[in-house]
Amino acid sequence: MGNVGTAPGTTTIKLPTGHTVALGDWIDDRHWSTAELENGDTTTLQLFSAGRSQQIVGGQRMNTLVDTNIPASGISGLPKSWMFLVYGFAFEFTRAARVTPPSTTLQLADFSDPIRVATFFQINRRIFCRYVYNGKMYSEGLIVDYPQGHGMSVFTTQPATEVVNNGVPSPRDRLAMVLPVEERELLGYGMEITPVIALVIDQPASDDTVDLSFVDLRCTKNGLIQRNVV
Repeated sequence: MGNVGTAPGTTTIKLPTGHTVALGDWIDDRHWSTAELENGDTTTLQLFSAGRSQQIVGGQRMNTLVDTNIPASGISGLPKSWMFLVYGFAFEFTRAARVTPPSTTLQLADFSDPIRVATFFQINRRIFCRYVYNGKMYSEGLIVDYPQGHGMSVFTTQPATEVVNNGVPSPRDRLAMVLPVEERELLGYGMEITPVIALVIDQPASDDTVDLSFVDLRCTKNGLIQRNVV
């Protein structure tokens, strides 16, 4: 049954703030942002602080569509007339990698492997995560507290094969928040990742040459998005 201002039969959600939204105006989608971690890092990075065609968080290469899909930095908030009801966060280790000489900066095309259990363990126990919107903390924890809810599932008889996911590959097993974070236009947001001690990233490479000292970590916000459609 519709509320005031909506047609009868329209499905609506009443938010904790008292606002009522009509689902016909929204899409179920996600925003994501990637950070480049390096062995020895101690500096706090803010995921969602770099939009498309800006430098990747923590690195020097430019973001591509696989690194982020936000149109601009989250520091300045959502674009005008947008809203986002965030129902969950998810972290995914997308690769371990190394720089290809003579370059001194990591590129997307550089040699990469899936991360191994030891790499996952060392990073997870060193990083504190905190999501901040409009100057307030809304969620905090470790990487394992935000399972990715998707990923590769591998069965093999080869003992050398090792694949690690941040949670089982099921969309039903990602973090689901009881109360959404209601985000509005032009109010800053970001997921802070803080190494409490220096990161240790030193993964043996599958080609048995130079070890991998970088990891790309992607954070995804899942929920309902309202935006201008052109």
